[in-house]
Amino acid sequence: MVDAKHGGTYGTDWVTTFGQAVTGGGYEFDKAALKEIADEFDALASLYESSIQDAQVIARTEPPGLDFASGGNAQVFRSSGEALVKSLQARSEYCRNQAEKFRAALGKYAAADDNHAADVKNAGGIW
Repeated sequence: MVDAKHGGTYGTDWVTTFGQAVTGGGYEFDKAALKEIADEFDALASLYESSIQDAQVIARTEPPGLDFASGGNAQVFRSSGEALVKSLQARSEYCRNQAEKFRAALGKYAAADDNHAADVKNAGGIW
């Protein structure tokens, strides 16, 4: 059965369906599904971006004391925070790029839809 909300089949999520489409099988999304997926990627990117602010706090960790162990511990925290910031930035960028790709596909879908409607109208059909 077709899942109208996600353009897939019942029992699968859009990520699974998308993965199957990328690896073969010729799966298609409708316009609503393309928009929803792009919006979900944007929302996920926004979550990563807000997490970056939290990770930057870790990356600025100061030692609690002046002793050697405190300084070394703070450096480990800073390194971890910097790695986390870079990782979150990469994930956010990936999500924004995916959202752009789905919106581009949506634009192509809409343009093709308009062209087909014009063809039907020019042929004397009703659209």
